[in-house]
Amino acid sequence: MFQEIVSISGKPGLFKLISQSKNMVIVESLIDGKRQPSFQNEKISTLNDIAMFTETGEKPLREILKAALELENGGQIAIDAKNASNEILREYFAKVLPNFDKERIYPTDIKKFILWYNLLVEKGITNFDEPEEEENADTPKVEKPKVIENKQNTAAKSVQKSVKANSTGSRQTTRVASKKGS
Repeated sequence: MFQEIVSISGKPGLFKLISQSKNMVIVESLIDGKRQPSFQNEKISTLNDIAMFTETGEKPLREILKAALELENGGQIAIDAKNASNEILREYFAKVLPNFDKERIYPTDIKKFILWYNLLVEKGITNFDEPEEEENADTPKVEKPKVIENKQNTAAKSVQKSVKANSTGSRQTTRVASKKGS
């Protein structure tokens, strides 16, 4: 279940992957349950792919969520992330991840962590253990959407290749570009 939860840049909250097609995925908001498309131009990150900076490197988000779950005894974090001061946020996060990088993790990152954690606990998604190597045949596999080039991008790349290969001057380059464009 945890592998199907994603964050979409520019959209609040977390989403569950439902389906995919050639140039988009269908996601369901964990906040309100509404389904919506997410297109290939939006940055989609699974929670498995997210890590936070520590003084010694990076630590996967799943391990930090697991530490918070143990600290809170399976309950939600009592801090109001939206209205809490930066000092309170940093003090709490130091309990969860003592060696977090104080220069590269901002209070907004901690607020997002608290909001995500509380949302996951509210929805009953609390299995933050490592995913098993063997996948069950019953579990549908959700793949990341493939990047599809449209005709304009392909034509532009052809023009760029022709321009790079051409060393005789701009007149010939203009003719190549106009042939591709028409």
